[in-house]
Amino acid sequence: MKKTKHTFILLLVVLGIVSCGERKNSLATEYLIDIHSLYQNGKYEAALQKIDSIQILFPKAFQEIKDALALKQEVRRASDEKQINNCDSLIVAYQPKIDSIKKLFTYRKEKEDDYGVYIPKTISGNTPNVNTLRSGVNDNGSMYIESVYIGGQIHNSIKVNTKDGKFAETLPIEGDGFVFRFNHMGKQYEIVQATSVHDNGLANFIFAYADSPLTVTLKGKNTTSFALPNIQKKAIADSYQLSRLMLQKDSLATAKDKAQMRIKYLNAKRDSIPVVLPSSLQEKK
Repeated sequence: MKKTKHTFILLLVVLGIVSCGERKNSLATEYLIDIHSLYQNGKYEAALQKIDSIQILFPKAFQEIKDALALKQEVRRASDEKQINNCDSLIVAYQPKIDSIKKLFTYRKEKEDDYGVYIPKTISGNTPNVNTLRSGVNDNGSMYIESVYIGGQIHNSIKVNTKDGKFAETLPIEGDGFVFRFNHMGKQYEIVQATSVHDNGLANFIFAYADSPLTVTLKGKNTTSFALPNIQKKAIADSYQLSRLMLQKDSLATAKDKAQMRIKYLNAKRDSIPVVLPSSLQEKK
């Protein structure tokens, strides 16, 4: 009697395990169906996330895992094709804006220079005769703000503040290529150039508060302050807009190139050609 009872209990346990296994496989199948549905509805990132998790959730659902991994390459391809189309649309939208704002600038490039610079027409004249800020945008979209001080002061940072105490200040600026000192027409000039390395939010701050009174403080061995005229504020704000548009367009072009390279890699992999995808093009996880 006792043996029969033990056998009955063991049978119930086995049936429970089988039932549980079937239930897990059923859930894995439903999970795979959800992945297909996400893929078919263009929700590629969500589909990829589910594919990456199916092996963890259902480690013994071998067929479902195999099917999901096989689908993964097609989801990636579709995701990259969508990204290429999106990039093309946005690039087309950005270009007229860039062309329009470039009309506010003068383009300069000397023979010995590696790149040209877009200078706001309103401040593109000769050497200034007062302390000021001026700006420009390089061919690659990077922006700079430079302070011009006339006199003997040595400064290495630029601070701009509003009347109510809000401010932005560059990091310390030192070294050849960023600090220029010279004499011109009997006056001593000091020009300190803040690039994206030193900017520390200065350009964005001036852009955000271009309609407010702003005070510039040049800090160094001595301190000099002056009001920033509207013409300079607008020139810097225009430079900031041009830089942002150019950088965004360049970022889109880079994203498109990477997507195209990944598709090329996936095609080669599908055709069993041993191609190694550069780490810089691999999708971040």
